[in-house]
Amino acid sequence: MNVLRHAARSLRREFLAGDLLTVVAALVLGVAAMTAVGTLVDRVNLALASSAAEVIGGDLGVRGREDPPEHFAEEARRRGLRSARIVAFPSVLFHGEASQMATVKGVDDGYPLRGELRVARDATGLDAGPAGAPARGEAYADPRLLDALGVSIGDDVEFGSGTLRIAGVLLAEPDASGELLQMAPPLLVHRDDVDSHGLLGPGSRASFRLMFAGDADRIAEFGDWLRPQLDGATRLVTLEDARRGLRDSFDRAGRFLALSALLAVLLAGVATALAANRFALRRIDTVAVLRCLGARQRDILAALALQLLLLAIPACVLGIGVGMLAQLALVEALGGLIPGRLPLPQATPVLSGAGIGLLLLLGFGLPPLLRLRGVPPMRVLNRSFAALPPVSLLAYVAALAATLALAVYATGDLRLALWVLGGLGVLALLAAVAGASLLWLLRRVQGRLRGPWKLGLAALTRRRGLAVVQLVGLSLSLCALLLLAVIGPGLLGQWRDRLPPDTPNHFLLNVQRDQAEAVTAALRGLGVADPDLQPFATGRLVAINGQAPKQVQAGDEAGDDSNRPVNFSWRSSFPPANALVAGRFWEPGSREAEASVEEGWARRYGVGLGDTLTLRLGEEERSFTVTSLRKADWDSFRVNFFLLLNPGAVGDAPHGLISSFHLPSGGTSALAPLSREFANVSVLEIEAILQRVREVIERVSQAVQLVMGFSLVAGVLVLLAALQATAAERRYDSAVLRTLGARHGQLRGAVLVEFGALGLLAAVLAVGAAAVIGTLLSRQLFELALSPPWPALLGGGALGVALSLLAGWTGTRRILRTPPALALRQG
Repeated sequence: MNVLRHAARSLRREFLAGDLLTVVAALVLGVAAMTAVGTLVDRVNLALASSAAEVIGGDLGVRGREDPPEHFAEEARRRGLRSARIVAFPSVLFHGEASQMATVKGVDDGYPLRGELRVARDATGLDAGPAGAPARGEAYADPRLLDALGVSIGDDVEFGSGTLRIAGVLLAEPDASGELLQMAPPLLVHRDDVDSHGLLGPGSRASFRLMFAGDADRIAEFGDWLRPQLDGATRLVTLEDARRGLRDSFDRAGRFLALSALLAVLLAGVATALAANRFALRRIDTVAVLRCLGARQRDILAALALQLLLLAIPACVLGIGVGMLAQLALVEALGGLIPGRLPLPQATPVLSGAGIGLLLLLGFGLPPLLRLRGVPPMRVLNRSFAALPPVSLLAYVAALAATLALAVYATGDLRLALWVLGGLGVLALLAAVAGASLLWLLRRVQGRLRGPWKLGLAALTRRRGLAVVQLVGLSLSLCALLLLAVIGPGLLGQWRDRLPPDTPNHFLLNVQRDQAEAVTAALRGLGVADPDLQPFATGRLVAINGQAPKQVQAGDEAGDDSNRPVNFSWRSSFPPANALVAGRFWEPGSREAEASVEEGWARRYGVGLGDTLTLRLGEEERSFTVTSLRKADWDSFRVNFFLLLNPGAVGDAPHGLISSFHLPSGGTSALAPLSREFANVSVLEIEAILQRVREVIERVSQAVQLVMGFSLVAGVLVLLAALQATAAERRYDSAVLRTLGARHGQLRGAVLVEFGALGLLAAVLAVGAAAVIGTLLSRQLFELALSPPWPALLGGGALGVALSLLAGWTGTRRILRTPPALALRQG
C-alpha cells in the first residue's frame, strides 16, 4: 500500500465532504487569530527594545525630587560618557488675559542624548527639522499651548518672574514617546532660564533627571559604580523602565486581545475534534475493507493522518495570510496605543501560527483517528461488530496537552488561561453529567410519551454517547459565543463607564491653609458643587517595624528606602473611590496613632495589619500602627493617597491643600483670575488625559471586535459541527421509520424535539457558565465590577435554542429528500 498516493487520492475524492471543510475552516480561523495577535505583540516588543533609549532620553539615568549631585556628571565625563540635566514641573503660563497649564521641561546644552528633537520654525510646520536645546531666553511650545494662549512664533509669554520668546513649534521629543497620557502640553526651555526665573523654590513639585549616554560596556560599568551611590531619594532610570511603561499602556488591550484569541483557538480545536470524530466514524467501513485486503493497521492510520496533514498545509497558508491582513487592521485600530514606528513583521510569529495549526490538527484531530486502530476485518460481514472502538488514554492525554499548550501560548498569561480553561472545563463536565442524567431520566419516562415526543427523545436515548458529545459541544460553543458577544462588550462598557461625564478634570495644588476659605468660595462661584480641599504633606519614611524600609516588590530598584520622601494625608471618614480590603477604619474623633495603607504600596513594602510605620513629619518622628488596608480606584481621577493617617494623631504637621473637581469643557479659562490672585496655587487641567483615556478605550474596543470576529465564526462552526455530529445516524433512522410508514410531519416533529431538548439544556448551562466566568474574569483579571447582563445572556441563550431548532429543521429537509433505499444502503 502506497501511503502517500492513497492519502492524496482520498483527499482529492473527499475534499468537498462536510467534515473536511469544517477542519479546514477551523484551522484557518485558529491560525489567523494567533498570527494576527502574535505578530502584533512581537512587533510591539521589538519596537520597545529598539526605541527604549529614545523613550527615556538616554542609556542610563538617575531621577528624584532633588537635583542629582554634580559629581555623578563629573564621573560620567571622566569615563567618556555624555550627560544631560533635565527638570520637569507643571506651571501656569500667561499671555495677556489667557492662561494655560503647561508641563515645563528645562534642559541643558547636552540635550537630547538619544533620538531626535524636531522643531518647526514657522506656524505651518513646513520648515521643520532636527534641533538642539533652546537658547537662553527662548522656548519651544507644543501647538496646543500656542492655541490655548493665542500666541505664535516670535511672541513672548510670561514665565515666572520674566518672559520667554517662542522660538519654534515643538513637534516631537525623543524622551516623551513613552508618555501615553501627558498631563499638560509641554514647553521646552533652557535649564538656566528655570533657575534664573525663580521657578524652583522650596515645595516645588519638580522632577529632576540626569541622563547618560555612551558605549554599552562603559554604561554597564558606570551603572555598577552608580548603584551604591544612590540614596532613598534618588532612583535609577534604565532601558527596562521604558519598556515597562509602554507595556503597561498596552497591557489591558493585550488582555482583551488574548482573551478573544484564546477563545478563537479553543473553539477551532473543538470544531476540529468534532469534525475529525465524524470523519473517523465515516471511515470505519473503509478501514475494515482495507484490513480485509491485507493493509497493515499502521499504514491505514498513517494514510488517514497524512490526509489531514495534506489538508492542513493550504489551510495554514491561508490562515497566515488572513492573520497578516487582520494584524494590519489591528495596528490601525490601536493607533497611538502602540509605538508609532513598528518594525516589519518577523518570521517567528508566522511560524508560530503555522505551528498552532499543526497543534490543532494533532491535538484535536488525530485522537479520533486513533480510535480506528481497533476496527477488525469482521466489520465487513457484520456492521454491528465493533462499531465504535474505545478511545485510548493516549488520545485523552494528547488532547489535554494540546489544550493547555494552546491556552498558555495564546494568552501569554497563565492566570487568564487557567480561569478560562477552568471555567470551560467545569462547563464541559457539568454538560456531560447533566446529559447523562437527562438521558437516564428520559429512558424511564419514554414509555409514557406518544408521537414526535417519543420518537425524538428515543433518538437521544438510543445514541447516548453521541448525544452527550453533542450537548458538550453545544454548551461550549454557546458559552464562548456569549462570552464574546455579551460579556466582552460588557467588560469594555464597564471600562468605559469608569469615566463618567462628571469625572474630575482639574486639580488644585499647593493651596495654603490660610487660603482655603477664599479658594473654596472661588470654586463655588465657578459652579463646583462641593469643593473638597484635602491635606497634603510630604514626610520621610524612616522605618517599618523599627527596621529600615526595603521594597519586597520593587517597581524600580529594590534596596534601602530609608529616609525616602512619602506623600500622605489625613481624614476622619473613609475616603471615596476606595474599598476596604482588611482591618477597620478609625472612628471620627479618635486620637489613636493609626494609619491606613493602600494595598499596592503595602505589597511593595511587605506591610500588613499591626505593623508600625515611623515617619518624619517636619522636625519630629512619629510612629503609626497600620489598622486597615485599602484598594484605591486610581482610574477615578480623584485625590488618592498611598498613606492616610488619623487626623487626631497628626497634630500640627506642616502641609498644603489639594483638590480635584469637574468643570465643563472650556471652563479652564475661568480659573485664570484664581491663578493670578494666588500665585502659589497650581491649576492642573487633565481634560486632555480623560479624552486620551476614552480614545484608548474606543481603540481597544475596535481592535477586540476585530479579533472577536474570528472567535464568533469559530463558535458558529463548533455549533454547526456539534449539530451535524449525528447526521448519518439520523439519516439511517429516518429511512427505517419511513420504510415502516412514518409520515414527514412525524419525522420533522421528532427531530425538532430532539434538537430542542439539546439546545434548551445547552443554553441553560451556557448562560449560567458565561455569567460565572464573566464575573470572575472581570474581578480577578480586569479589575472591573461587571454584573451579569441577564437580559442579553438570556436573549443569547434563546437565540442558541432557535439555531439548534433551525439546524434540525434544515437537516431534516435534506434527509427527507434522500430515498430510503439509498440511505439504508449507505448505512
